[in-house]
Amino acid sequence: MENAESTEEEQPTVGNASAEPEAESAAEEQHMDFSTEIMSVTEMEQSPDSSPDLNEDNTQESEIPNIESLQTTDIEADFPPDFDKFWKVVEDNPQDFTGWVYLLQYVEQENHLPAARKAFDRFFSHYPYCYGYWKKYADLEKRHDNVKQSDEVYRRGLQAIPLSVDLWIHYINFLKETLDPADPETNSTIRGAYEHAVLAAGTDFRSDRLWEMYINWENDQGNLREVTSIYDRILGIPTQLYSHHFQRFKEHIQNNLPRDFLTTEQFVQLRRELAAASGHSGEDGDELPCGTEDITDPAKLITEIENMRHRIIEIHQEIFNHNEHEVSKRWTFEEAIKRPYFHVKPLEKIQLKNWKEYLEFEIENGTHERVVVLFERCVISCALYEDFWIKYAKYMENHSIEGVRHVYSRACTIHLPKKPMVHMLWAAFEEQQGNIDEARRILKTFEECILGLAMIRLRRVSLERRHGNMEEAEQLLEDAVRNAKSISEASFYAIKLARHLFKVQKNLPKARKVLSEAIELDKENTKLYLNLLEMEYSGDLKQNEENILSCFDKAIHGALSIKMRITFSQRKVEFLEDFGSDVNKLLDAYDEHQALLKEQETLKRRAENGSEEPDEKKLLTEEAGLASAQLMDGDMQVNQAAYNYNAWYQYNYQNAWNYGQYYHTT
Repeated sequence: MENAESTEEEQPTVGNASAEPEAESAAEEQHMDFSTEIMSVTEMEQSPDSSPDLNEDNTQESEIPNIESLQTTDIEADFPPDFDKFWKVVEDNPQDFTGWVYLLQYVEQENHLPAARKAFDRFFSHYPYCYGYWKKYADLEKRHDNVKQSDEVYRRGLQAIPLSVDLWIHYINFLKETLDPADPETNSTIRGAYEHAVLAAGTDFRSDRLWEMYINWENDQGNLREVTSIYDRILGIPTQLYSHHFQRFKEHIQNNLPRDFLTTEQFVQLRRELAAASGHSGEDGDELPCGTEDITDPAKLITEIENMRHRIIEIHQEIFNHNEHEVSKRWTFEEAIKRPYFHVKPLEKIQLKNWKEYLEFEIENGTHERVVVLFERCVISCALYEDFWIKYAKYMENHSIEGVRHVYSRACTIHLPKKPMVHMLWAAFEEQQGNIDEARRILKTFEECILGLAMIRLRRVSLERRHGNMEEAEQLLEDAVRNAKSISEASFYAIKLARHLFKVQKNLPKARKVLSEAIELDKENTKLYLNLLEMEYSGDLKQNEENILSCFDKAIHGALSIKMRITFSQRKVEFLEDFGSDVNKLLDAYDEHQALLKEQETLKRRAENGSEEPDEKKLLTEEAGLASAQLMDGDMQVNQAAYNYNAWYQYNYQNAWNYGQYYHTT
């Protein structure tokens, strides 16, 4: 069985297939597709619409029918016998990478093209970074003599993973084998592919094989000027084999004549520069020409050639020295990257740490293009880690709005469909841009994918509230209460709904009703009583006295622990002492409190005698301690025994059920 790692390491292989020559315009349009995601993100800073246009061009240019459209129910009826068995595994769990490997291996063995198309197309909708499988898919199409379909598969793969040096090499080898050598457009087509390859992946630290392949091909064509031009570019790019490239460049200069490897303009300019440096300006006629004329004196000719070679190497030595310095600053980071390809297995912590530090270094010291390339490399290796996608999007906020959207879209729709934080940040970003409907769509779609996640429902509520849709916000919370899977979850949303009704809509009676109904269903939930009291305290205490006392009575006479009931009872006495209008109620409350204290003593003695579980006693003590710290109000600090009631229930996104009230004793 194959895995992603072994697939990534396979060497370029090519088969034999005949090819139909393509028209020049079609070839040019085809390679325009390879503006690639990397260059698109970079160029979005100047052209925000470049990415949509790229997709539009891709749709228009392709004469190859949609592969999925080739699949019909009749064809599926003839699928291999075990296809449904393997298909069901990945259909039920698309994150089962091993299941995908078995499925793809099976359709390859069966050599059934429609089944393979269905399997590969669905696989790449979840795992587009597995470059080796794009190669397998393209080879499968070519084995069936579908050269155009094979070309389409390669182009789809390069759109999905434009930084894959290996996939570019496979594709260029495919073009070399399938294009007609007799066609005058073949060389320009291949050169165009090389150009798009180095534009997309040439700044990758490990892109040396691609550059070397390009140089060798131009050498084989006898295009020495093109070879020089390529060296001019690669010698300024920090890559792993930077020194090797410089050595080969010097050999290229020493083994060829300047007139052959320089353009006419470069040759004339260099000749004039050397003449000026030697004190001659061309007045001596044919002996020291300033144009393209040949020098007739063999000795002077040899001297000029050697001087030109020396000067060219000298110029490039300065470039090399600067590049060597840049390589040295990145070498440690690059050496620490042990898995530059995609895999579903988790990365080691030291690998994640290295990526983070490398990104920080490049952001601080590198150009925007190099930062984008490094981020793209990072999100291949770390595609399943939302921290890196979020960091990428945050970085792009200072450079391209469309670029941010592009990063979030790829992260959420392909690689991290079940990660909540990146979806919430995407929705928040769209809201910042004024795309409220898009923000709604993102949150709603994610909630439909991952049911019952409180943070998403609350973010949807807050989105509607911020934009004045109070009824929709209320409806979302009511639905959450109604569809809760447990009593505690229903209470959680009931508190949120009541606070929304009271704080936002200023509807205390409706909020009171919500909490009262929740208490009837969850009589032991202290937080319901606390929030009801907090709302009642927020009104006119004199006019609202009966409601406040009613709330206290519900807690005192309910199903709470004895410690909690005593706490509420003590708070009731203090309320009547400070704000009560009837002394009889105060005395009754005091007597009731004393009775509860006696009941507590009785229970304590039973526990000491072993008739009550110690763990239960501990739990009740801790619960009472929590409530005693919560039942307080800053406006009622009368003595050391008083409480400062300020019951604010707050939602903590790090823990969906950590209610996190903040109450402080005086």
